[in-house]
Amino acid sequence: MNKILMLPLVALVFTLSACGEKASAPATEAAKPAEQTTQASASTAPAPVVAAGGHPGQAIHDANCISCHDSGVYTRADRKMTDLTMLAGQVRRCDANLGTKLFDEDLDNVTAFLNETYYKFPK
Repeated sequence: MNKILMLPLVALVFTLSACGEKASAPATEAAKPAEQTTQASASTAPAPVVAAGGHPGQAIHDANCISCHDSGVYTRADRKMTDLTMLAGQVRRCDANLGTKLFDEDLDNVTAFLNETYYKFPK
């Protein structure tokens, strides 16, 4: 396999393995969209990994957030988030708790992905 194609996959596996036991199952599922996207853009310069759904925050979410919980936390009847500011703060707390040290842009992308997919808070 081409070294350029392996780099994002290796980085994803390394990130997930650092999150704990639950990461082993999602690693395979989360790696597929990243690998498919990377293959599609292999002839050009490396681009940000974008999940099959097309949102840049989804790949980051799938690589990090699902190591602790599934989407049920976003769809439960008694969910804790009440607005976009609160959601952004929670994404930052999760980043701190996992020790992923994501860039602000990545955190904003995850927040936007969660809001557009689940919460639908006004911007």
